[in-house]
Amino acid sequence: MKIVLLIVLFTIIYRYSKCDIVTQLKNFDSNLNSINARAFGNSTLAAYGAMVGIASTNVPAYSNGNDSYISNEPNYLYNIYTGMRWQCVEYARRWLFIRKGCVFDSVDAANDMWSQIFKVQRVVDGKCFSLKQYQNGSTSPPKNESLLIYSLGQDMPFGHVAVIVDVLKDSIRVAEQNYHAYYWSGNYSRQIPYVVKNGNYYIMDSYKIYGWMSVEDNNQNYPLNQSTINKIMEKNISFPNFICSKSVTYYYFSLYNYFVFCFFYVFIFIDFSPI
Repeated sequence: MKIVLLIVLFTIIYRYSKCDIVTQLKNFDSNLNSINARAFGNSTLAAYGAMVGIASTNVPAYSNGNDSYISNEPNYLYNIYTGMRWQCVEYARRWLFIRKGCVFDSVDAANDMWSQIFKVQRVVDGKCFSLKQYQNGSTSPPKNESLLIYSLGQDMPFGHVAVIVDVLKDSIRVAEQNYHAYYWSGNYSRQIPYVVKNGNYYIMDSYKIYGWMSVEDNNQNYPLNQSTINKIMEKNISFPNFICSKSVTYYYFSLYNYFVFCFFYVFIFIDFSPI
């Protein structure tokens, strides 16, 4: 009889604990979805390649599936290389291309943009425009249509770049790829608060931010239109020659090498013997 009672007791405990675990898991999933909804505006994950949102009226962002996946797939727009699908740098370059007709040179990682990219180049005519840097903690407030650059971190082995698409009273809104894989709830990926301390502006994100970079173009650049697209397509190039990022030293040695080549060509291939 005691054995039967023990079996019944253990059966009741097992069923209760099983139901309790299921309930806890359901509550956990519900809480996680709620957290994601508050942080990202949506709790629905997007598969790789799915469009997660559109910023600045016409710049779509796509899911990378998860932030550690590397597709090694190149992406092109109007024959112009924009980067590797669907990394954060690809989105930043494509956003600049669509909204300002400009692109920037290649980098190994997103964080390198802060120390290596100082100019952008207009694709249609090769004109150069400077990027002005504002360190996080600058006396200047965050600026719309700037590139927000993150440093390396434990969860960011390559850093990160996002585009500031709106500046509010105490926060900014950014568009980006490969920070998370959730569908956007609006025309931006995340809203990040900033504070002002002693006249300095600090964007308060979970990861360290170098600062933001703004194109100094005096409103000379405009979103791509069909006429500009046609001119770009006629060039039949996939990656512009980034003359903007070449230093004076580069041009000096290029000219030097040219004259050295001409010198050896003359003395090797031209016969100076009397006729």
